[in-house]
Amino acid sequence: MSFVTLILTLAILSGQLIKIPLLPQGGLTVLDFTVISLVFFGLIKLKLRLKSPPFFIKTALFFITVCLISLAITPLSLNLSQYLISVSYTLRLLFYIILGWLIYLEAFPKLKDQIPQIVCYSSLSLSIIGILQFIFVPDLRFLQKDLWDPHYFRAVSTLLDPNFLGAFLVLSLLTTFNTKISPALKKYSLLIIFIALLTTFSRGSYLSFLLTFSTFSLCKKSVKQIFVTLLLFVILLTGFNIYQKAVAEPRGVDKAKSAENRLGTWQQGLTLFQHHPILGTGFNAYKFALKQNNLANDQFLQSRGATSNDSSLLHVASTTGVIGLITYIFFLFSLFLTGWKNKTNPYGLVLISGLVGLLAQSFFINNLFYPFIFLWIILIAARVPVLKGQKK
Repeated sequence: MSFVTLILTLAILSGQLIKIPLLPQGGLTVLDFTVISLVFFGLIKLKLRLKSPPFFIKTALFFITVCLISLAITPLSLNLSQYLISVSYTLRLLFYIILGWLIYLEAFPKLKDQIPQIVCYSSLSLSIIGILQFIFVPDLRFLQKDLWDPHYFRAVSTLLDPNFLGAFLVLSLLTTFNTKISPALKKYSLLIIFIALLTTFSRGSYLSFLLTFSTFSLCKKSVKQIFVTLLLFVILLTGFNIYQKAVAEPRGVDKAKSAENRLGTWQQGLTLFQHHPILGTGFNAYKFALKQNNLANDQFLQSRGATSNDSSLLHVASTTGVIGLITYIFFLFSLFLTGWKNKTNPYGLVLISGLVGLLAQSFFINNLFYPFIFLWIILIAARVPVLKGQKK
């Protein structure tokens, strides 16, 4: 494992535990700082000589352009601090995209070859930490003071959220399944990651697992894999039912209320989209839009959930309007096309299958813009296509 690969693996593993405060309401995680550093290092290494990017990078940059335009002409009354907070998220997204471009251009050849190992080792470590946290620190109500949800008997690991952890573990299971490592390491890694996924008790992640592996099995035309996928999905559902009866119901954890809250955020997003349908309220100015349109109370605005809509596509529609939504869907299409054109490459099918699961889950959590998930998308997409003149 190269030094750059090790650094990126550790950056993923650090999760949300360490943040470098830069603005009053935000900061950089270790992963953000690592990605930004790698981008500058890669640009210097290539002496700023960037060749034409692959199609998915072009569409991603087109979407970023629309995001910046939506912020430049936002209908909201934003002060300088609010503008900086909003644009900082867009710039962070841009750095992740440029990293994918640099990896595609072989700025980090060893890192590109070791992308599957990065996902495998980081997710295995996240899983072990998550299982240990589930056993020894099951009560996370002490995190409420930092505005995290008070989860109980659910694995969150260093990401501090069971739903996002579950999403990342589903992608990691698929990546690890197709990674060339020793058979023993692969077997135990898959087992540990699956156990960690089970202990997230995230219904959205379970749905993502079913659709991700069903899509992959259908693409591979494997009846055996479909059967195993259904069997494992039944195990996940059984585990969730046990959690409901043994933990959630006795402690008054109301899943119906959670669903009601999600419906409320969908309504907020739809209302903002109806008010500003062309270019939205400005990308990642969502929280300020809620406040200025009187769509949320002070308690909700102080929570982490106020920064984006629970649905990724609604988040795009409400903040960048129909123009932004079209360009973002075009970006997603380019990712599917990248995977399909390279379906003989195992990671082409991994990209397609992972996106299917993510899209399904994205209606319940804003996973498509979560940095750790977005990094997986960019890394796998950059790993799939081959530069002209290279051998597959």
